[in-house]
Amino acid sequence: MAAPVPIAHTHVHSLRVASGDEALVARVRAPDGSTGFGFTLNLDAGVARDMAAWDLLARAKGVPLFSLLGGSYRKEVRAVKDEQPAIPPDWTALRKDILEGRHELLRIDPFAWGSVEMVQTIAAVANAFDLSIALLAPNAHPWEIQYCAALSATLKGEDTRIIVRSVPSMSLIQISKEKGIGIDWSLETSFSNIQWQS
Repeated sequence: MAAPVPIAHTHVHSLRVASGDEALVARVRAPDGSTGFGFTLNLDAGVARDMAAWDLLARAKGVPLFSLLGGSYRKEVRAVKDEQPAIPPDWTALRKDILEGRHELLRIDPFAWGSVEMVQTIAAVANAFDLSIALLAPNAHPWEIQYCAALSATLKGEDTRIIVRSVPSMSLIQISKEKGIGIDWSLETSFSNIQWQS
């Protein structure tokens, strides 16, 4: 997917998070020097770069992510345990399943689908077919939950939720109104130690 803003420089850095898992953290820089950040724990740097580009755009405009994507439909979102599999990231198969009425709830892993645009496309189709969406935070990492919350703000369905594989530490997640994607990077102390390239 193309970045939503011009990018002058991209740097992706690997770091070990407190749980011991490896994360890829991306920083993108615009020609004017402004920056945005993204991450993934699935080791697909494209996901981290896409998230960082959207963070950059929202920060540059001084708005939260949901303002770029049509506004917010909620102030908080439920996080629930759900062990059902997420829908594989195959648009053709998903479209066919939706047309054949095979889903009432779309369990989407936004990290597997790879881009904000793809999640928004799925959301538009789900809305047209009156389907609910559950966004999977696959590792239940606080950054994943915060990102899913930012995306959930833009989803119209009343039954929109974040799903995790373990019991969530909080059942209601507040939608961040901070500019950008609303990730609290300080939750991982190793983030502040990253030495970004120019």
